[in-house]
Amino acid sequence: MTKNVTTPRVTELTKIKITVINYHKGDNMEYLRSTIARDACYTSKNALRWKTEALSKVKQEITTLLDQVGSEIVDVQLARKTDLFHSMEDELEELQIRHDSDLQVHKTVTGEVWTEKPKSFREKNSQAVLEAARAILAS
Repeated sequence: MTKNVTTPRVTELTKIKITVINYHKGDNMEYLRSTIARDACYTSKNALRWKTEALSKVKQEITTLLDQVGSEIVDVQLARKTDLFHSMEDELEELQIRHDSDLQVHKTVTGEVWTEKPKSFREKNSQAVLEAARAILAS
């Protein structure tokens, strides 16, 4: 459920977030504003991912309970898991609105469409890092 949606709620949230980011005024704060917008996209994307995985786990638990229906304990657990699943679906919808808003904010602040970049697993040259650290301390 990762689709970009423009709704009045997304638009309203976007305006609020842009106001907060623009609190940091001046050309010298441009990098800060773009970093805040980028970080918000990463955070909201991770929240969506986490909630989707949690929903999947609850779904698996419901599947397991369905195989054991009949006892009062299982029926109560199934009812609780079903309620939990529905409330988590509502949360996922809110998280999607948040992410859609963050994407719009990023586009407004930076002029670019945010894309998730994979983590770098490149090892740093330890000698180069030491030399760079020494150069910083020498200046």
